[in-house]
Amino acid sequence: MPKSQKCLPSVHTIKPDEPEYPASVIEMYAPKGAPTLYCAGNLSLINVLGIGICGSRKSSEKGIETVKDCAEQIAKSAKPVVSGNAAGIDVAAHRAALEAGGSTILVLPEGIHHFRIRKELYDVWDWSRVLVVSQFEPDAPWSVYRAMDRNRVIIALSRAMIVVEAGESGGTVAAGLSTLKAGKPLYVAVYENMPERAPGNEKLLQLGGKKVFKGRLTGRAKMAELFADISAPSARLQAPENYELSPA
Repeated sequence: MPKSQKCLPSVHTIKPDEPEYPASVIEMYAPKGAPTLYCAGNLSLINVLGIGICGSRKSSEKGIETVKDCAEQIAKSAKPVVSGNAAGIDVAAHRAALEAGGSTILVLPEGIHHFRIRKELYDVWDWSRVLVVSQFEPDAPWSVYRAMDRNRVIIALSRAMIVVEAGESGGTVAAGLSTLKAGKPLYVAVYENMPERAPGNEKLLQLGGKKVFKGRLTGRAKMAELFADISAPSARLQAPENYELSPA
């Protein structure tokens, strides 16, 4: 990647009362009021609802294979992949989307001035197909609270969410539950010999998540139902109020 490509381009500030501000974020934060968004990259992506992907930073090899497959199919459907900027599942999702010629949105758990392109993405990075978003003040440091609250923006910018290897508690299972509460389709990866590190997958399936299987004949994740879901209004799902969320 040329040196100029590694640098953060101009940061654009978008306030909730401005016409380009995404209505889905306003809805997600109602009635308290949506945050100002700080963005860098291709601003046209801010109002193109994509498909969210979240999962463990320490995913198994099968988890990484699954997320790469899903992200590639999303990219080829002309939808952006939406995820965080953590190691593991997030980075694998962004890389697969860019490798497939698609676009991707990175939502930060800190201020945008802290953003650096990860080395794993250097060779596929393209600012014309990437949007970096933060709802925090530009110099705000990472915190558990910000990591959890950031998930609401990921969900808001997505038509559906795919969870890969959620723990018993923490950010991934919290994002899955928040997706259900928002009335958006939640899909949960299921494959043979699910690792012990993914007990949250079963919880989310019991609460209303839908399974993403690998097709026996194709060897690819079966995404047809998800793509059908995002093309039609979905029923609002409500998770139990006594289900507790714990930070990562």
